Amino acid sequence: MARAKRPTLSDSLAELVGEASTVAAPATAGERVTDVARNLIDPNPYQPRRHFDPQALEQLAVSIHTHGVLQPLLVRPVPGGRYQIVGGERRWRAIGLLTEPQRPLIVDGQPLPARTELERVPVVIRDVADADMRILAAVENLQRTDLNIIDEVDATIALIAATLGLSEEDVPATLARLVRTPGEQGAQLDALFAQLGRGTWGSFFKNKLRIRRLPEDVLSVMRQDGLDYRKATLIGAQPDAERRAALLNLARGGASLEQLSQAAKRGAPGDDAAPQTPDLSRLVGRRLTSASAISALSAARRKRLERLLAQMNDLFEEQEKDTPDRRPKGR
Repeated sequence: MARAKRPTLSDSLAELVGEASTVAAPATAGERVTDVARNLIDPNPYQPRRHFDPQALEQLAVSIHTHGVLQPLLVRPVPGGRYQIVGGERRWRAIGLLTEPQRPLIVDGQPLPARTELERVPVVIRDVADADMRILAAVENLQRTDLNIIDEVDATIALIAATLGLSEEDVPATLARLVRTPGEQGAQLDALFAQLGRGTWGSFFKNKLRIRRLPEDVLSVMRQDGLDYRKATLIGAQPDAERRAALLNLARGGASLEQLSQAAKRGAPGDDAAPQTPDLSRLVGRRLTSASAISALSAARRKRLERLLAQMNDLFEEQEKDTPDRRPKGR
């Protein structure tokens, strides 16, 4: 009997993933490069990348100033005579830095002259569906080495959702289930991550997906300063905002993961008081109200959790019975 074929990416998704690798040079047979006014072009509304490194954009702008736009942008037409970027948003942003005479770039202490001819940019125009826009943007970004870790997680979630036919909100709980019983969907994710070349989906679930649950102050430093996600996870586990702020300052100063761990155990830097006990009630309460945390438990651990909750309830009921009724009694 022939062995069943291992599930792979759907043909349409595999084609898009492959196509995204050529977005930087999008022209294909039968397509021509044309010029479009830059102010008629809008960013991709499905762009998972929220942070563009200003220094890297300036370096790209200097390269474009010297060598010109070597690769056209890929855009799609939208109502109103406008266009949306499918691929090449970094180039579009860098070109914008060269077309503002009131705010010239400073290189080696000298302002670069504005390149007014770049107010029109070379593009390839192609009809692209909304769903494909999201996939193309996600794959294009994942192929860049300078992608912020938060944007990497968002782009990866978008691709997992497209692969499995889910909403992005359903991805965490689905991955928690697949870790226990991968099945056909697990094989589809194996194929996706192999094509992306970014490790395994199991490692993504275990190490990176939790980033979405970090406090906003930690996420902000990750976006702006490139804080390592392992350090961010350690700092984000601190319930007190002041302690997180102190640890974030240490991280900005170059503290190692071990140094941050020791500082977290001691308390806020400069605090000689005894180490604080973690607020277990808040920690446990947050996990009990998290559908993904509950669904990640095995059947045996869920039963154990139910027993523990029953014991806690019994404890409170016993306390209520042992506590005298202090309300005044009627005469």
